[in-house]
Amino acid sequence: MPKINELEARALGLDTQGFPALTDDQYNQKRKAFIESLDPDAVCALASQYNNGKPCRVVNQDSGSFNVCFFVDFDQEGPQWIVRVPIEPALDNPWEKLLGEVTTIQYLERNTGIHVPHVRAYGRDAKLTKTNVGTQVFLIADFIPGKPLDKNALVEAKEAHRRNFYSQLIDILADLRRLEFPLIGTLMPNSDDPSQPRLGPVISMATTTLRLTPQRTFHSAREYMNYQFGLIEAFFSQPVSNHTIDDIKQEVFALCNLERIFHQVIDPQLDKGPFVLNHLDLRSPNIIVDENLQIQGIIDWEFTSTVPRQVFTPPSWITGHDSIETNKQIHAEFRDVLNEKSETNALCNQLRREWYGQVDPGKSNTNQTYIPFCIAHLLRRPTDVTDTFYDFLAPTFSDQEPRTMVSEFFNKHEDLALEAQRRAEHCERYTQYLKENGLYETEVDRLLAESKALKEKWGWS
Repeated sequence: MPKINELEARALGLDTQGFPALTDDQYNQKRKAFIESLDPDAVCALASQYNNGKPCRVVNQDSGSFNVCFFVDFDQEGPQWIVRVPIEPALDNPWEKLLGEVTTIQYLERNTGIHVPHVRAYGRDAKLTKTNVGTQVFLIADFIPGKPLDKNALVEAKEAHRRNFYSQLIDILADLRRLEFPLIGTLMPNSDDPSQPRLGPVISMATTTLRLTPQRTFHSAREYMNYQFGLIEAFFSQPVSNHTIDDIKQEVFALCNLERIFHQVIDPQLDKGPFVLNHLDLRSPNIIVDENLQIQGIIDWEFTSTVPRQVFTPPSWITGHDSIETNKQIHAEFRDVLNEKSETNALCNQLRREWYGQVDPGKSNTNQTYIPFCIAHLLRRPTDVTDTFYDFLAPTFSDQEPRTMVSEFFNKHEDLALEAQRRAEHCERYTQYLKENGLYETEVDRLLAESKALKEKWGWS
């Protein structure tokens, strides 16, 4: 691979040799160091500052991909808050991400019936590390009592509780569907009219997870889909240690076919909008329920943006596109409840038509009906491209085995076969580079590291 200039490399998260600037292990070490640098006493002092100086204590601490959460209690009668601190090594611009989330939550509080965590305070000037060096971005919000939805518990629950849960979730999606905007972007503060946010650049999970920049707003759905596909292509162009030419050919074949599907999913009549506000990460852990599956609130709005209507879909764990093993009962019951609500609710009927077209509700979906669900899932989880393509999309245009399709494709496209070979050689050079610099990690190394991390987390000797 030819060397690239510094600006191009930085945009792709690469060094000038075309190698990732950080290995996964180096990145995880930086995340861990940042998390361990945070001082719970400083977090409590910050929370007290926004609650009339009342003393508090940290009762729990947890961390996800992008944030560290401190759960703080004031007293038995007082509130429980969450102080959330973005993990700086995981984000290019944590302040912009936080502003987008706060603006979205406050807009939803004013304009919908969706239960969201009420924001108590936020800022970027808190000193929360043990060394007291630098300042951190923070968000303080109400704790929503309950527990994250467990899909297994949902399947095993009483039918009345399951159907009531689906009905509430549909109402939440219908509330979001009502919120239409002229551009694709992230809701941001508007100093001229705080009640009407402006649309800033899309702050997507894809650009953060794949460590790619920059972001922007979009005036058309096609423009947005081209950009999203470009992010996926950029991710798969990066070298991976021990990546074989067969692995790379499977990726190239999937991407070549996906590019066409990304374009086809957009209706030309809706290219200029309107665009719909969408929770990008509506996984079951972000849905808080009580013991009867009554939804208490929806959390983690940090990557919410407006999107083309065609990719505003039910969550992937509902439709089954997050895993080939997802329980089919979930989607069947969800559709049944939606059909029932559609008889008396015009907006639910609109969602039914937009998601399932004119398909007979008593019959199984066609593959064509599922295609927008697949693409919507890939916008949420770009790293699932190959699994999603071969599990769901490849069977829609050929009965052949994937290996046969891939072989025939490269026999007809010599230029792409050469490109796959070039990428395989680049992966070989990257593997050698890791070994020469003491950065190479085997599968056994990864398993040992995961075991060590678990022992540290639970205090095992």
